[in-house]
Amino acid sequence: MVLDRILDITCEMIGDETAQVVEFLYSNPGASEFDVSEAIGFSVSQVRSILYELKAKNLIDFDRKKDKEKGWYLYYWRLLPNNFETVYRNEKRNKLELFQERLEKEESNIFYICPNFCKRFDFEEALESNFTCPVCGSLMNEENKTRKIEILKRNIKENQKFLQENNA
Repeated sequence: MVLDRILDITCEMIGDETAQVVEFLYSNPGASEFDVSEAIGFSVSQVRSILYELKAKNLIDFDRKKDKEKGWYLYYWRLLPNNFETVYRNEKRNKLELFQERLEKEESNIFYICPNFCKRFDFEEALESNFTCPVCGSLMNEENKTRKIEILKRNIKENQKFLQENNA
């Protein structure tokens, strides 16, 4: 059950490819990027990129050992399974703040958009450009933000519900 939750969190936060790396490390703690690459069929550089992203989020850690023959360091990676829930809650909290800020901006401003979707300006920027798109020269129209605002409100509600249910 723990692995399933870790994989769900990984897929939502980072993506399916990362979940494959996480699943391998869950079963094979202390694996090198070469081991992971060989086992799941990703290039070593792709695996390293995923490992660095997981490390940046504090979801994995490593032990570094020097290869006596070649003289370079090898890294042996392991999951930090207890960190997944905390990191996930923090990401949800951060998303909630971003959604709230964006909703406030959307509700308190009028935006103009090019009919060809080249540019989107607030009222002052549109006024400065004489309501003309600087890319294609088309006359800009006032944007209907109703759907965008509905989506932001729904995202806020979902994140608030998650945080309340998980005591975050």
